[in-house]
Amino acid sequence: MTWTRREFLAEVARTGVFSAQYAEDVLVRLAHHSAAIEGNILTLADTITLLVDERVPVAGTPVRELYEVANHYQALARILSAVADGEPLTTSLVRDLHAALMDHLTHEHGEYKTASNGEYKTASNIVTGASWQPAPPASVPELMRQWADQTEWQTANLDNEALLEAIAGAHIAFERIHPFADGNGRTGRTIIAWQTIRRFGFPAIIQVTQRPAYITMLDTQDTAALTRLLAVSLADEATRRSAT
Repeated sequence: MTWTRREFLAEVARTGVFSAQYAEDVLVRLAHHSAAIEGNILTLADTITLLVDERVPVAGTPVRELYEVANHYQALARILSAVADGEPLTTSLVRDLHAALMDHLTHEHGEYKTASNGEYKTASNIVTGASWQPAPPASVPELMRQWADQTEWQTANLDNEALLEAIAGAHIAFERIHPFADGNGRTGRTIIAWQTIRRFGFPAIIQVTQRPAYITMLDTQDTAALTRLLAVSLADEATRRSAT
């Protein structure tokens, strides 16, 4: 793996956003749930073994499954760095998060390779089972620039329910653009974590048990339902944060 637990905790200490204990707690849950929503087979216990104990949880686990989880070391560290430094949401930050999450996971499709990690897609893609089509590659750079500008303004200036509604709407819009060849879901949920840590001091984490409802919300563009899901997540997280 490109990052170790020691490197992650060193960055946590540098930023001062979270305690080491709470940072590892967030890391494990964010990595497990976000990867599992995409079909990753590692359990929560497996994730603890991999990220905290730094051992391969089950012999024979596909390497891809390990990287999908372990890459959250880098992604969460990048979030905490952005929060600590007061960094605004830009397309560069989004691409950094994607590059971290997709380290060692570049796909081969047919006779061509998809865009490099952190780079926008160069070929059309689809979302299996979705009732809509992602934006075409040629439209992505401008759509993402507009999306980042609007989302940054909303994140910085809105409050309370209006803020959560904006975060939900921005997430749905991001997934509709689907700017990358792969890793869009994990990147989008990491952006939610960054937005909520920045404004509330702790993340909204969508759990794998909520996957069916969450996928439906994305497919039907149900911003109101996703707003409620994020509100429940934040309320639960507030209690958890206060206990650490």
